[in-house]
Amino acid sequence: EEASGLAASINNPGYFWTINDSGNPAEVFLIDDHAKIKLVCKLTNATNRDWEEIRISRDKGKNYLYVGDIGDNKAEYNLKLIYRFEEPQLTNANEMIIEDIDTLILKMPDGRRDTESIMIDPLTNDLYLLSKREDSIRLYLKQYPFLSDTLILDKMLTMPFHNIVSADISADGQEVLMKNYDKIFYWKKSGEESISQLLEKEPI
Repeated sequence: EEASGLAASINNPGYFWTINDSGNPAEVFLIDDHAKIKLVCKLTNATNRDWEEIRISRDKGKNYLYVGDIGDNKAEYNLKLIYRFEEPQLTNANEMIIEDIDTLILKMPDGRRDTESIMIDPLTNDLYLLSKREDSIRLYLKQYPFLSDTLILDKMLTMPFHNIVSADISADGQEVLMKNYDKIFYWKKSGEESISQLLEKEPI
């Protein structure tokens, strides 16, 4: 109905994971490169309040999907949720029930904010969120591992961009892309700097 977020599958090369935006069932879709649905994963004990982003990351030899219930158009939610579960493998079935789900509960350190972008650093598994609506967006970090019940994000940077709706880190951890409605911004590491240090620099 309203695809929001895209992640290249690792377990199913050549396929992509995507989700629906707010108000739709708690389902994750595996699609091919013509956007044809190959598998529907139905998440139990999850609700699509305002899903905005999906990411994939490797942890302890397994691949995990992160589904971000992080949107907040009216700044009305005190907490954000990220559903984390092991990446499914495509079979002959066209539907799958996902029951083994970790729910990460996130709280912003500076009030309610609309967010649509998740990044996961493949080198550290640290999790980043980006605010959307401010004239100068904010970058937030939660370092891995995620130990407490409610994870308080750390504000790392204020960045001179507006309406960032998606962002990602390359699989080797060396490059970052962000997009708003008009442009794509690109950074590449020149050394051993962190993601936060990299994003202090001017992008292409």
